[in-house]
Amino acid sequence: MLLDVTITAEGPLAFPERRFGEQFRPSLGYIPGGAIYAALGTRGFDAQLFREMRCHNAYPVALGDDWSRPLPMSALRRKGKDGKDDEPPQDSLVRRVCWEEQQPAGLIYTPTDDNGRAWEVVKHSFYTIRNGKVETLSMAQRVLTRVAIDRQRSTAAHGRLYSPLVLNEVQCGDDNTPYPTTFRGTIRLPATAQHLRTALATIDALGARQTSGLGGVTIQVADAQEDDDGMKQRIETFTKCFREQAKTYRDLGGEKWMVRGHVFSINLLSDAILREQGWLPTQELSPAALQELTGIQARLLRSFTNTAVIGGWHAKWRQPKPTALATSMGSVFVFHAEQGLSEQDFAALARLQHDGIGERRSEGFGQVRICDDFHLLCKTGDSAK
Repeated sequence: MLLDVTITAEGPLAFPERRFGEQFRPSLGYIPGGAIYAALGTRGFDAQLFREMRCHNAYPVALGDDWSRPLPMSALRRKGKDGKDDEPPQDSLVRRVCWEEQQPAGLIYTPTDDNGRAWEVVKHSFYTIRNGKVETLSMAQRVLTRVAIDRQRSTAAHGRLYSPLVLNEVQCGDDNTPYPTTFRGTIRLPATAQHLRTALATIDALGARQTSGLGGVTIQVADAQEDDDGMKQRIETFTKCFREQAKTYRDLGGEKWMVRGHVFSINLLSDAILREQGWLPTQELSPAALQELTGIQARLLRSFTNTAVIGGWHAKWRQPKPTALATSMGSVFVFHAEQGLSEQDFAALARLQHDGIGERRSEGFGQVRICDDFHLLCKTGDSAK
């Protein structure tokens, strides 16, 4: 049972990466799935159901947007531009991978624009697509000042102030029109967990410092459509982009790399805690791991990854969660199945997209999407040379 979840802020929100008692730490710019997972746990915990549950992260959306996702790490933008008054970020994945498959001696992929200005990797942000154009999204934050309370006297403690960084409850659109801070995500529940769907709509607070008046939210729940058919079409379009780019390089005198079979990407929509051989931390989804998960034999063409340290805080136990090395959201793994993908393989990739990869998937870690839409806006021309 896949549910579409819309979360609207009723007040300032705080989702710090570390222990919530510390000051001057910026909040995450999204609602982590672990916050929703914990809120549901206080309304009735069942170990079996909660192991099968997938509480995905909820990402910020603007007025009229149906979704937003982390921008893939293959995105590039002209150096020195913040993107507000310039062209939207462009994807380098297809051009870069096809170029590297040429194996040109002494040449690396360093694109420039028509004026010779270099392109650089876009800093972490979220994106959506409006009218066929990529639009980036971010959350405004501000500093709140609060007075500490003396627990013995139940009055304000002398000289004790603290200033947490929080997400604004109101954001401004492109025309400076204010609108409530809104997040959208999905939750996958077992078919027998109808009571959890009902409990989800009763959640009225999320995140840190709820006793200080932060975290007020309202949640709307609706049925969501599965993406199995769309995934297959995205893989076909993605492979077509590779074939067109490889042909462009062949016409320019490059190596005759024939893109046989299918090429597909696995995009991380959240941080993933990956283990090699079940225990060794790794930053890469290897071909062996892919075959173990799906049975698909494919070659890893390239990976775009970064490292993150995952922690957390048990609000009930008053103890820190174990820290772990993770692969950051926005990471991309590109695979080439030279023998092509069968219907059984497409079904296996659909299951992978449903279940995710790595550890702590119930809390939102390891969410993946096969061939993200950002890569399908491919351009085989020379907008980034």
